[in-house]
Amino acid sequence: MLDLASLPRSAFTGGLEYNLERLGSVLKVYDHFLRAVRVHLDVDAVWLRRAVRERRLVSEDYEQGLSKYRNSDVIDAFLRQERPEFPRNLLLSPLKVNDRLVGVVGAECHGEPFARGRGRTLNRLAYVLARDLARREDERHARVLDNIKEKVVAELRPRDLAYQILDGLYQLVHFDHSAALLIYERERRVLRVDAEKIAWTKSKSAFIGHEISLPPEVERALAFPAGISTSPSSADSEALFNLLYFHRGDTIPEPTSILCAPLYFDSELLGVLKLAALNRLPFDGRDQEVTERFLPAASVALRNVRERVSLENQALQAEIRAGLVTLARAISHDVNNAMGSLLPLAEQVRDDLREGAADAPTLVQDMDVVIEKAALCKQIFGNMLKLGTDRHGQGPVDVHTTVQEMMPVLESQAQALGVELVLDLGDDVPVIDFSKEHLERILWNLVTNASEAIGDANGTISIRTRSDGDDGVSLTVADDGPGISSEELSKIMQPFYTTKNDGNGLGLSICRALAWQYGGNLRVESKLGAGTRAILTLPLLSADE
Repeated sequence: MLDLASLPRSAFTGGLEYNLERLGSVLKVYDHFLRAVRVHLDVDAVWLRRAVRERRLVSEDYEQGLSKYRNSDVIDAFLRQERPEFPRNLLLSPLKVNDRLVGVVGAECHGEPFARGRGRTLNRLAYVLARDLARREDERHARVLDNIKEKVVAELRPRDLAYQILDGLYQLVHFDHSAALLIYERERRVLRVDAEKIAWTKSKSAFIGHEISLPPEVERALAFPAGISTSPSSADSEALFNLLYFHRGDTIPEPTSILCAPLYFDSELLGVLKLAALNRLPFDGRDQEVTERFLPAASVALRNVRERVSLENQALQAEIRAGLVTLARAISHDVNNAMGSLLPLAEQVRDDLREGAADAPTLVQDMDVVIEKAALCKQIFGNMLKLGTDRHGQGPVDVHTTVQEMMPVLESQAQALGVELVLDLGDDVPVIDFSKEHLERILWNLVTNASEAIGDANGTISIRTRSDGDDGVSLTVADDGPGISSEELSKIMQPFYTTKNDGNGLGLSICRALAWQYGGNLRVESKLGAGTRAILTLPLLSADE
């Protein structure tokens, strides 16, 4: 560090700049700057009022010496870029960082008034501080952006990615009302609220899944290459901004400023980022610039997630349909046995009725068997059709009901391989926040894997459910098969890894991806000779939902 007091006056500003660059924290920068100003101007007091941008009525003061002339009304008027009157014993200089007025530097002489020209000296010193603060802000933004880009380009489930994007923008722009990521669905011409961060109360959003139909004028406003905007510039964009205030009519206060950033990939609209301010100063050009630097990484990541989810769904459908062929073969023996019992009974009843030899109690008994076998066949094929149907939707799911509805299909498959299925359903298992379709697919896949692992050994598979308190619900599929080696166990979740001659290696990886998509998890535990356990953790339905 240079001794500023020993430098010639012509080298003072350069020495101050050199010293500020070598200081770590901003507090040390403020302290060194104020000491330097006091030495260079030979004043009785020097102070800095730094306006905190996120809250209009809050400020931070830093001081060297005892102030006599600091007046909040004068300072606030100066920050509003007015021309307030103040004594000539006081010098004021604006502190501008990246073209934003962020504070005021004041110097006081308690004896004779300042000579003319001393204000220019204070302005030069304040400019040195402003440049150092701007450099630090740019470096901080670069670090935050690099960190965010690492996260958003990682292999994240869609909802995690959405909140990583919103958290990153909070670090960069400091919105204090809310921020939302709205995904565009071209076929339905709607924007869907995929994620929302409520900053002013730090509460959960009640608008996740909320859909906004887009009239033609709003679609025009979002047509490529619409840029980032903070206020409507046309009738079309005004309609867009009105739609983005979708909290209207709720208890949430109206935002004072909205920033709208469309997300594109190769001119294709993916969605919209909306930031809203409450008490902080309105969004400006600097906020737009910082947000714009962030958008390319977010757009690429969203596009990759969309493509990956689409491919996973296609692969899952292909695997389910291929599995249904195998399942049909496995249960054909049971269905044939049922039909073999049903047809002779039906023929016997018909012949007895023709000959007038029907006995009422025997007839009722025979018809009960016919109905029972027919109902069994209907249930088996009905569940197969449900398993192969692409149904969407998320909401309350009763785990026990889902498992019990799947049992005819699962038992038919297991019994064909000589495997016994055992149910162990826990008490007071709450409903979960999941997709019933996806839960059926995961359960079917896990039981299939367990059945194939047991092979011809006539083993047992247990399906066990338990409430894990606030951690959710666990569904465990365990077998007493040969188990898995530690080397294979470390690879079984990897896509395309398989030990089956006709396998594609996507089953477990897709099941885990589906669990992740809803905030759950899937893990597998196994040892050679000790069987295997697949534990699916399922998220609870929130109190609001």
